[in-house]
Amino acid sequence: MMSKIRSIQDSWLAKGILVLTALSFMSLFGISGYLSRSGSNRPIIRVDDIVVYQDEIMNKYNNEVQAAKSLFGDNLEVNDNMRSAILQGIVQKELVKAILQKTAEDQNIIISDDLIRKIIFSQAEFLDADGRFNREMFRRMLSASGWTEQRYIDALRQDIEKQHLIQTPASNINMPKFMVKYLAQLENQKKIFKYIPVNPEEIKTDRKMSNEEMEQYYQDFEAQFVAPEERDVSFVVLSTKDIEANIKPSDEEIENYYKENINQFVIPEQRNVLQMMFDSQESADAAYKKLAAGGDFYAVAKETANQDKAATELGNVSKDTLIADIAEDVFELKTGQYTAPVKSELGWHIMKVVGITPIKETKLETAKPQIIAALRKEKAYEAAYETSTEIEDKIGAGANLEDIAKAYNVKINQAKGLTEDSKVAEVAPEYKAMVTENDFVDTAFSYNAGEVSQVIEADEGFIVARVDQIRDAHTKPMDEVKAEIQRMWEVSEKNAIAQEIVNDVTHDLENGDSVADVAKRFNLRYNTTRPLKRNESFAGLSRAQMNELFQEELGIPHLINEGENQMIVVATEALNTAPKLTPGEEQVLRVKGSADLSQTAANTLIDDFGSDYKVRVKYKYIGLAD
Repeated sequence: MMSKIRSIQDSWLAKGILVLTALSFMSLFGISGYLSRSGSNRPIIRVDDIVVYQDEIMNKYNNEVQAAKSLFGDNLEVNDNMRSAILQGIVQKELVKAILQKTAEDQNIIISDDLIRKIIFSQAEFLDADGRFNREMFRRMLSASGWTEQRYIDALRQDIEKQHLIQTPASNINMPKFMVKYLAQLENQKKIFKYIPVNPEEIKTDRKMSNEEMEQYYQDFEAQFVAPEERDVSFVVLSTKDIEANIKPSDEEIENYYKENINQFVIPEQRNVLQMMFDSQESADAAYKKLAAGGDFYAVAKETANQDKAATELGNVSKDTLIADIAEDVFELKTGQYTAPVKSELGWHIMKVVGITPIKETKLETAKPQIIAALRKEKAYEAAYETSTEIEDKIGAGANLEDIAKAYNVKINQAKGLTEDSKVAEVAPEYKAMVTENDFVDTAFSYNAGEVSQVIEADEGFIVARVDQIRDAHTKPMDEVKAEIQRMWEVSEKNAIAQEIVNDVTHDLENGDSVADVAKRFNLRYNTTRPLKRNESFAGLSRAQMNELFQEELGIPHLINEGENQMIVVATEALNTAPKLTPGEEQVLRVKGSADLSQTAANTLIDDFGSDYKVRVKYKYIGLAD
C-alpha cells in the first residue's frame, strides 16, 4: 500500500502544499504550551498508543460553539441535537487525524522542521512589502486567530501528512471523457418505486408469555438485570453568586476601574472620510482644482488618482487613528467639506468628511452598576479560590463535612442512588445537573464510605462531597424485573413475526407477484413514489440507500433495515432521458464524477489504514451513546 502511494507522485509538495489552511505554530521558534490533565480526564479515542483525551474534544467543542455564536449572536441556543452533531463531527475528525498520525509514524514519514520553516517563511500572509518573512505579522495573525505557535506547527505537519497519505493519491483519479454521457444518463434517470413498510411495533401477538419462557429469559439475559453500584453522597456548595452578592467595591475601586477601562465608556467622535492619495503635490493640486470647480469626489479620485470607490472610502475613523499630520485638518471640517492637499510621510492627501458621529460618553454614575457587577465577579473568583484553599487545609487537618458546613454557613445536601453512568435517584432539582456532571460523579466514585473529598470546581462554585453509603452492584430478583422481561419478550416475538412476514413478502415478489397483490394478501399497506432522481429521496432514505435502489433491476425486491423496522422496495418503472449537454455542463459533470471517485478513494484509504490498528472510541464520556 505505502509503496504504491509513494510512487504516485514525487512532486506532491509542489502541488499545493503552500496553500494549506492550517493556522497554528510553536517549537521552531522556541514557544510552547501544554494543557495539564486532571486525573478525571478520560481518553475518548485510542488508535493503538495514540490517545485523544476528553479535554481536547471539549476544548474543540467550545471553540466551535463560540465560532457559531460569533456568526449568529450570543443568543444562539445549542440544543441536544446540535450538541451531538458538533461532537460527532469533532470525534470523526480527531479519529481520522489519529489514524493518519499513527500511519505516518509506522511508515516513517517525517516532516522535518526545515520543511515546516520553508513553508511558513513562504506564505504570503506572513511576508512584508519586500517579500521577506515578518515574524511580527506572523505572531499577530496567530494572536488574532487565537492559535498558539505549537498548534500551528502541529496542524501544518498533520496537513502535510494527510496530503501525502490521502489527498495526493486520491486526487489523481479522473473521470474519463467518454464516461460523461453515461454519467449524464444516470444523473437524469428517474424511477418509480413501490414499497411496503413492516413495523414490528404495529404487529399484534396472538399468545402470552409462559412461565418457562419467563425463567429462561431471566437466565439468558441475567447481565441485563444487574443493578449498578449506587452511592449516597452528602455535599455542600459554596456558590460564587453568594460570595459575589456579599462583595461591596469601594468608591475608589469603582473610579479606578472606570479610568483603567475608559475605552469601554467613552467612544471618541468619529468621522466618515473619503480620501485621495497622490505621489506629487502637482497631481494633488490638479485634483483640488477639479473639486473646487464642482467635480464629484469619486469621479475626480478615479480620474486623477486612479482609485475606485472602495479605495476612496476610508470609512469611520477617530482622531487618534489618522496620521498626525492630517488628523487636525480633518476634524476641523464640517460634513461635506474637504481639505486642501495635505502632505504626510505617505504622500499627498485630499480628505472629505461625509458624516460625523459625535462622541459617546457613559458617565461614571451611569456606568456604576456595570462596574460594580464586573468588580464583584472579579473579586468573587479571587475570594472563592482563597476559600477553596482554606477548605483544603481544613480537610487536611481532619475537618468533616459538618465542620465545613458550619464554618461557611452553608447547607448540607444529599444525592441518593447516584450511579457511575450519571443517573441519580433523588436530589434537589436545582442540583441535579451538577451532581450528574462527570467531575462530581468521578469524585463520588473515587472515595470510600465516610471519606470527605477534596474541593470540586463547578459552574455553580465549589463543592465538597462525602460518600455516606455504598450499595454494591447486584442481580435484581426476577419478580422485580418481570415487566422488563415481558417487554423484551414482546419485542422479540414481534420481531420474529415481522421477519417471517418480510421473508414471505420477498419470496412472493421474487416469484413475480405484484406489490399491490402481495400487500393485500398480508394485510399490509404499500406506497408509490413519484418519479425520482437518484439525488432525491423518499421515506427518509439516505443518499447511499437511494444509490443502492437505483442499482437494482426493475421488479427485484430490495430490503432496507432501519433499526427494527424494515421496508421492502421494488423499482417498478424507469424513465430514461439523454439530455444534450453543453461543453460547460459536460465539464461540471466530469469534475463532479472525479470528485466522487476521489472521495471514495480517500475513504477507502482511511479505512484501510485504520484496519491495521486497534481503534476504540468512547462516546459516552462526552455524553453520546457508544
